[in-house]
Amino acid sequence: MKPTKKSRIPWNIKCLFCLVPSLVGITIFFVIPYFRVLYYSLIDNQFRRNFVWLDNYVKTIQNEYFQLAFKNSLLLILIAVPALILSSLSISLMLSFGLKKLRVLRTAFVLPLVIPTASAALIWATFFANVDNVLPVYLLFIWKNIGICIILMTAAFTCIDDSVFEAAKLDGAKRFTIHRKITIPLIMPTLIFSILISIVSSFKVFKETYLYYGGTNYPPQYSYTLQYYMNNNFLKLDYQSLAASAVFTSLLVFVIVIIGLLLQRRYTW
Repeated sequence: MKPTKKSRIPWNIKCLFCLVPSLVGITIFFVIPYFRVLYYSLIDNQFRRNFVWLDNYVKTIQNEYFQLAFKNSLLLILIAVPALILSSLSISLMLSFGLKKLRVLRTAFVLPLVIPTASAALIWATFFANVDNVLPVYLLFIWKNIGICIILMTAAFTCIDDSVFEAAKLDGAKRFTIHRKITIPLIMPTLIFSILISIVSSFKVFKETYLYYGGTNYPPQYSYTLQYYMNNNFLKLDYQSLAASAVFTSLLVFVIVIIGLLLQRRYTW
């Protein structure tokens, strides 16, 4: 008798089987709840459940506290995120091409990722007890997220072939010119990805500021962000405003990520 051939499962099918548990979890814990939130944003309340379509969105956008929260969240992106990226880029350049003695400090930049947020907020509240502006919040955001950006950029620098820099030096290029014309363009996809995750992280700045201001639901106006607005609507059981603001925020993040991915694809070799 001829030996029967064992049926081989295609590689794509095997990969699909491996993805099934994750896809089921994402569907149960993310996709279905999101559509439920979308449904709540289109009805008048959770008891009568009459469709009012975009009325909740109009009321939310016209709400003065939502406008304040949106403005503060936008300022966090426009001010703190560029400061974070520039700081991470400068430190990564020094760690990779600058002073070799600084390389022993690499671990120090990762520590904010493992330090409990409550401890960091307590230290921040002690150091900035007399500061009455939004600067401590921005610094806390930068300190908390600088580690992952440095890791990503440093990894990108190590992937650049040394022969590229040697050829540029033979052509007489200075160090600043090399970094501006060669290094930064080569790591641009990683740089854009770091910007994206920093922007996404800025929308999650709530636990830090909540603990920094002593657990109050109404911090100073300059620190009242979208996360505070949604949390307060949840505590007031105003699910329609909460759902509308959550959907609006998710769409805003989605648009930012899509733009970032399109830019990243443009710089991908």
